[in-house]
Amino acid sequence: MKTNTISAILVALSLLAFGATAVTAQEGKPAAQATTPDKDKDKVSHDAKMMAQEPHNVLAMAYHESLCAFAKALHGQTVGAGPVNVEFARAAVVEMRRSFDQMKKQNEAYMETISTEVRTTTAPMMQELETHRADLNAQLTALEEEVKLETPDAKKVATLAASVHTRLDSMSKAHQDKMTMKN
Repeated sequence: MKTNTISAILVALSLLAFGATAVTAQEGKPAAQATTPDKDKDKVSHDAKMMAQEPHNVLAMAYHESLCAFAKALHGQTVGAGPVNVEFARAAVVEMRRSFDQMKKQNEAYMETISTEVRTTTAPMMQELETHRADLNAQLTALEEEVKLETPDAKKVATLAASVHTRLDSMSKAHQDKMTMKN
């Protein structure tokens, strides 16, 4: 038993030593050999990781999650529950609008931090984001109008809240797919 453990440790140490030697040898290569497709893929992956850690982007994602949570809560409170609790619905919709506005603000602040080159390469993704945001804004406006009524239609509120939640999920999925595709 002790022999197997010692053997396993020696194998692990030799693998670590071999890995360290390989890394040291690769670092000594001339710069001309450094630009390979794998290096380009690594750069894109690095850029995606940097984007994910950028403070404005982190805040935008947090507001996105908040908006999603309130949409889910509103839907849960209105689907098949009889009359709408107007106080709850109005408070939820106010928070959804605030989160949407802050998400948009943080996203725009992030866009100001990126280079023209990155903006050019991400233009289609940014256009898709704008389309999602415009649709989301329209859904939130309809929801705001509905909860302003003295007696909001529970089915309409539930449908609009579900629609907002679905839109947010599709935005998240599109974002994750793009990040995964770049990795």
